[in-house]
Order: sequence, then structure tokens, then C-alpha cells
Amino acid sequence: MLSSKKINLHLISDSTGETLSSVARAVLSQFEGIESQDFIWPLVRNKAQLDKVMESISKNPGIVLYTILKDDLTESLVNHCYTLQIPCIPVLSRIITEFSNYLGMNISHAIGRQHLLDEEYFSRVEAINYTLDHDDGQSTWDLYDADIVIVGVSRTSKSPTSVYLSCRGFKTANVPFVSMETIPQTIYDLKKPLVVGLTINPEKLVQIRQSRMSSLGQENTTDYIDIEAIKKEIAESRKLFSKLGCVVIDVTKRSVEETAAKIIQLFQEKRNKSISEN
Repeated sequence: MLSSKKINLHLISDSTGETLSSVARAVLSQFEGIESQDFIWPLVRNKAQLDKVMESISKNPGIVLYTILKDDLTESLVNHCYTLQIPCIPVLSRIITEFSNYLGMNISHAIGRQHLLDEEYFSRVEAINYTLDHDDGQSTWDLYDADIVIVGVSRTSKSPTSVYLSCRGFKTANVPFVSMETIPQTIYDLKKPLVVGLTINPEKLVQIRQSRMSSLGQENTTDYIDIEAIKKEIAESRKLFSKLGCVVIDVTKRSVEETAAKIIQLFQEKRNKSISEN
């Protein structure tokens, strides 16, 4: 078994730092046995704020990732890291420069520009509100307006996947499968939304449900964690998926992000097909 290695990771941004966090997670996932102590510094926009950051870097040296547009702040940070002989990596500058060269346009240098309150932003907020209102079988009479409807047995990550999709701007509803009788009739009549069925390996589902019950202080044996009952439950859900003619995704070895990425791909394929037919 590999022994873990711990590193300090400083994420410095003049905006929210979401981009840095995503990049850092993606990079660290490529290295086994690495644990990071994250120092997250959002909204760093003046010298006083940067001084506090650099003080922390001196006390906790490690890898520095940054997205700062002000040249004077960038220069100070780079020089500080050079003195400490630690990596100081500009995450977006190379990409922005390449875009600028290709487009033949100057860079705006507008801080936090990706978070402007534009139409896309409000559309995303609307998607999040819709998703929260349609979580776990709520408001099933109103599924026609969804972009995506997710169906699956309990503990197949329907809710977190739905929320993740809503943050990407997709109005997502999720409906729990308990039995054929509990499924709302409206789901059979849907035309616009992409309907997705989530399934999972029964043994894996037993582990997830047992862990969930333990966290709630419930140790009693019930059909909820009985392997034979779960196998039947999953088999019944697959019958529903077949009846709906919907796509099915096995989430046994998928993260929420991977499941959501697959659903987005399927949604775009459905939309492109609809456009070409019209």
C-alpha cells in the first residue's frame, strides 16, 4: 500500500477561486497517495491582501496556483515564491494569451468577469431553484418543464447529481423508484426532458445504505439493506427504465461529476438530434 504524501497548496484568486479549485482537484487526481492542505485565498485584489497571503506561504511553503490579473500583484507573488524556491503557477495566463492571439483581441483584464450578473447567471439560478423544488419526487405534476429527469432507487446519488447539473444550468428533477405503483403517471408522458435511469451494483448499494443507516444511528436489519430485497428492487427499476425507453447509467464506479458529465453529453446529443430533425 502506498504511503501518503502531504503537500501545502495555495490557491490565490482575484475572483471566487472556483476555477483554481477545479484545476487543483483535476491535477491531484492524477497522483496516488497525495494529500493536500489547501490554503484558499479568494478576492485577492490589493497589496495588503497579498501580503497576508505571502506571509502564509512563507510559513507553509508548497505549490502556489494563481489567477490574478494585476501585473504588480503578480510580480510580487512570483518574486516571493522565487525567493522561497517553490513553484508559482499561473493557471489561466497561457490559455488567455493563446485565445487573445487567435482571436486578434486584447484582454479585458476585468476581474471576476465570468461572474457577471448576465442572462446566463439568472438562468442558472432559475435551474437551481427548479431542481430544489423538484428534489426526491416533489412537484411531479410539473416535470414537463424540466431539462432532465433522473429516476433511480434510493442512494444512487440522484439528488447530488441533480444539484450538480443545476449548477451547470440544467433544470433537473429526480424521482425515487420504490415500486411501479409509486411512479407518477406524468413521467410516462414526457417528451421534452431527457429521462435518465440510474442503476447500481446490489452489493455496492448494500454498503452505501448500511453506511447511511449507521450514520443515522439505525442498525436494525430491514429490507432496505437486505441483499435479496435490493436485487429485486433494482430489477424492478430496470423494468421501469425499459418501459420508459430511457437511457440507463450504471453509477457503481462513477463519481457524481462523471455521472453528470455523461448526462450532459446525452442531453446535448438529444438536443442536436431534435434540431436536425426540425
